[in-house]
Amino acid sequence: MADLSPGPAPISQTIDDRILVRGHDLVDELIGRVGFTEMFLLDLHGEIPPPAHVRVVEAVLVTTMEHGITPSTLTARLVLDGAPESTQGAVAAGLLACGSRFVGVTEQVAEFLREICAAAAHDTLETVVRTRVGDVLAAGGKVPGFGHNLHHRIDPRVARLVELAKRENVFGTHLTALHEVERCLSASSGPPLLMNAAGVTGALLSDLGYAPSTIRGLGLVARCAGLLAHVVDEQRRAIGRDVWQRAHETFGEGES
Repeated sequence: MADLSPGPAPISQTIDDRILVRGHDLVDELIGRVGFTEMFLLDLHGEIPPPAHVRVVEAVLVTTMEHGITPSTLTARLVLDGAPESTQGAVAAGLLACGSRFVGVTEQVAEFLREICAAAAHDTLETVVRTRVGDVLAAGGKVPGFGHNLHHRIDPRVARLVELAKRENVFGTHLTALHEVERCLSASSGPPLLMNAAGVTGALLSDLGYAPSTIRGLGLVARCAGLLAHVVDEQRRAIGRDVWQRAHETFGEGES
């Protein structure tokens, strides 16, 4: 696991005609020499993590970038319709719609698994999971990382991410705990719940050493890129006005 503490070098410095990022010369060492994910992780950590770490984070960013028409992308499109000159406003509005139901689920998974792994230091993982899952279900809650509103048999992203974790040798305690939660849920009397990509992503990034709040932030980085794509698509093939018009016709409200 990489040391995720920030390095000693400042995030950014401008010294005469040189620009330094974490102590690296932006022009001579970084531009044209590192990829976006490497640059992002250098900025975040203070150094570029090992290649396996970079590949896993990049896979997560690819996985979480695009989710179709969701509240966040629809928000971005509607804001652009009202303020077509404000690309940044549309993207920012879309990011504000990323919360406990979208993107933030990975943070919930990370917190849930962190609690389980901490408790498993004093008891068996099976016992801890059974107790924790039972408490959540008894309270009428949902176990984060399981279930999906569109996929009913499997979430096709799960197997690929798990395969990647094993191949890059980063399959750790959090992914192990997630699979134990899956086993516990499959043995329960309730309806079967499939493991989803948010669950694997939260566990995988936890095994890389990221804190839950940072895991949500990684999702926002990916989603920001996806939102820009939706904003550009809205400029070419607008649907926001149609959504607004249908709401106006349904509820009889809005500007004429």
